[in-house]
This record gives sequence, structure tokens and C-alpha cells, in this order.
Amino acid sequence: MKPVPKPAAPGPVPHTPPQSATDGAAPLRLARSACTLVAAAAPVLLTGYAVLTLAAGVLPVATAWLTKLVLDALAEGAPLAQVARPAMGLAAAGVALVLTGEVAQYLRAQLGREVAVTAQERLYRAVDGFVGLRRLEDPAFLDRLRLAQQSGGASPGQVLDAVLTVAGSVFTVTGFLGSLFVLSPLMTLLVTAASVPVLAAELWLSRLRARMAWDLGPVERREFFYSTLLSRMEAAKEVRLFGTGAFLRGRMVADRRAVNEARRGLDLREARVQTALGLLAALVSGGGLLWAVAAAGDGRLSVGDVTIFVAAIVGVQGALASLATAFARTHQALLLFGHYTAVVDAGPDLPVPPEPRTLPALRHGIELKDVWFRYTDDHPWVLRGIDLFLPHGTSLALVGLNGAGKSTLIKLICRFYDPTRGAVLWDGVDLRDTDPAELRSRFGAVFQDYMNYDMTATENIALGDISASPDHARVAAAATRAG
Repeated sequence: MKPVPKPAAPGPVPHTPPQSATDGAAPLRLARSACTLVAAAAPVLLTGYAVLTLAAGVLPVATAWLTKLVLDALAEGAPLAQVARPAMGLAAAGVALVLTGEVAQYLRAQLGREVAVTAQERLYRAVDGFVGLRRLEDPAFLDRLRLAQQSGGASPGQVLDAVLTVAGSVFTVTGFLGSLFVLSPLMTLLVTAASVPVLAAELWLSRLRARMAWDLGPVERREFFYSTLLSRMEAAKEVRLFGTGAFLRGRMVADRRAVNEARRGLDLREARVQTALGLLAALVSGGGLLWAVAAAGDGRLSVGDVTIFVAAIVGVQGALASLATAFARTHQALLLFGHYTAVVDAGPDLPVPPEPRTLPALRHGIELKDVWFRYTDDHPWVLRGIDLFLPHGTSLALVGLNGAGKSTLIKLICRFYDPTRGAVLWDGVDLRDTDPAELRSRFGAVFQDYMNYDMTATENIALGDISASPDHARVAAAATRAG
């Protein structure tokens, strides 16, 4: 009996959350990657959307000052011409604010669609680039892939939105705080201090949302599995024959209830936090309004000053809330976008030589030399010290019980996996030294879990050699040979 060697293949990846986007340089790297993706998808749309978003951050401050000028001019009995200039500016600012919002919304929708297409293409090009099958059998990776599918198209746009919202909010906050500081440095300090717990709470909630999305991944995957069994033809015969519909439905509903309960708990926690933050904002703005009324009664503030003070309080609180929400959305979007980049940047799952050996036409045969294999460290050995030669030009049948390793042997020959120990040789050439695409172009295989594609019969047959130009006669000949 040969000794059992320690396998080189890695074991399964545990279902642990990804590295936080707040660790090290991760947020900057992910934000740069997201913005680069958006810029590559639609640079012209991005430029227009960015300009309009930043302009929208300046317009509220301009509107408040123009309102103050109009009210002060009216209160002082200024000539109509003197009142008309700021009034016309105020009207123009209102029109600009409406147009900016509508055009920006249109550009954002167009930009989102372009980004979604680019992100989807990159994601599935990366998945298609996986040489082997191991990652697609790893539950943790499948959860990551599901989150990448859900967030890849939306997260880059969300990151960009948040970045632009931060920039626009900075303009708004700076303008209003400057206006507020002229009227009351103390109120400026109080309003600014009240924004700190808002920012901290939003960041905390975003971490909870992202963590919940990761934790619920296995539950939602099981729910989808049960719903698929209940609705697909492949399982319908057995479900009805064995009467398992109620059992599967019960498990599906239980998983859905578990997901709903987790989300209900987060919603309740978020409602409590947001209520407390809303009360804090109301206290600050209410206290500021009382001070402004008292100051106006003493003659320290004019009617226009009171107006801009109220506008500044509301504007600063709104802009700081938007700023906090933008930071939180950025944080959450980066955490989810991290799943997308983890898949896209994963690289080949099996080593591919930079200069693969040319695969010669098979003349002698395929040889397995002392091949050992198991799927993970936790699985039993499927193949143990296999020595086998498959001569060229002959037919060979492998007979064995289920699980004996027949399909695994074929998967090794197709290089869906590499042997844990030993080698598979093509006329003496190790398959690990060759280009997997070139190797697989020499093979045809029908697996026990074969695919029926939801396409026409002609397309199902033609998929066997997609590189060839469509040829109906060739397809018909293949169908005839296959019976």
C-alpha cells in the first residue's frame, strides 16, 4: 500500500466576511477601481453628470443669499429696479435648480445602464477565464459571486454618486456655514457638532447592512435552490413521485422567514437610530430659530438675516445629513464592490504557463502516472496511485460503482482539476505545461449531468464547435451521426 501523501490542493474557503473596506488602503483602492470602471463605461455622460451634481451643491446657497437680498430690499423700501435684480437672479436660480436636477437624473440613469453592461461583461469574462471547476464548487465563492452579480452593476455608480454627493455637500456646507458664522459663531459650532453623531451612526449602520448581506448569502442560496426544485422540469417527476413538494416548500418558506426576520431586526434598529438623530436635528434647529427670533426682536438681525439664518440651519443640517449618508453609502457600496473586484481580479484558478508547450497531434496515447486526487482536504481520496495508459486509436471502457472515480478521471484529462500528486501526460507532455483551451479543443465529452441549452436544436448542436462558422449541412450530419 502506498503512503497517502499530503495534497497540494487547498481546502474549502470558510464562509467568513471579506476584509473590511476600512482596512488599510482598501477603500481608496476600491473607490479608484469603481470610478475607473464608470469612466471607462461612459466618459462623456460621467463628465456631464459630475458638472451638474457639483452645480446643484452651489445653487441652494446662492438661492438663500438672493432671497435675503430681496427681503432686505423690500423691508428697506428700496426702488423697484434695486429689488428686481436679485429677484431675477432668484428666479433664474430656481429654473437652474429644476433643470439641473432633471438633466442630472437622466444622465445618471443612462450612466447606470452603461456601467451595468460594462461591469457585467467584465464579471462574466473573469468567470469564463477560470480554467478549472474548483471555485464554482466552493459555497463561499458562490456567495461572493452572487453578491458580485447583484452589486457589480450598481455599486460603481453608487460609489461615484456618493463621491459627487460628498463634493456637492461640501460646497453647500461650506457656503452655509460661512453664512451662519457671520450671523452666529456659536450656532455654527453647535450645528457642526450635531453632525458628528449623524456621520458615526450612518457608518455603523452601513457596516451592519453589508455584514447582513454576507451573512444571509447561504440562506438565500438555499431558498433559491428549493424554489428551483419546485419549479423546474428536471426535478418535477421526482418531487411528484415521492411527494416531497411540501417538505421542500417548508424549507424554502423557513429560509425566507429567517431572511425576513434578520432584515426586520436591522430595520427596527435603523428606525430607532434615525429617530434619535431626527430629534437631535429638531432640537438644534428649533433652538436656533428661537435665538434668531429673539435677535430680530432686539434689532440685531434683519428680516433677510433671519431668512438666511433659517435657510443656513436647514441647509447645513440637510447637507451634513447628505454627507453622512453619502459616506455611509460609499462605505456600504465599497464593501459590496469588494466582492465584485475579488471575483474579477481572482485570476486563473489553475496555473497556466506563460509560454505553454504546443500540444502535438496525439500519436501514442494519454498516460496517468501515479495519479492521486481528492477534491478538498475534507474529502476522501477519489483516486489513489492510478497508473493507466490510454492508447491512441483504441476504445476503452471504464467500469465501476458510483463514486469510483470514473468521471473524476475524465475531468483530470480535460484539466478541470490538476492531480494532487502525479501527472497526466499527452504523448509524454504534462497537461500542466500546455494551454487548457488548446487541450480542450482536442476533446469531445458528454457528462452524466449534461446540459440542454434553452436554444434551438441547431444551436445546441453547433455549440459543440462554436469556433466553426454556421453550417447547416455540418450540423445535420452531426445530428445524423448522433442518432
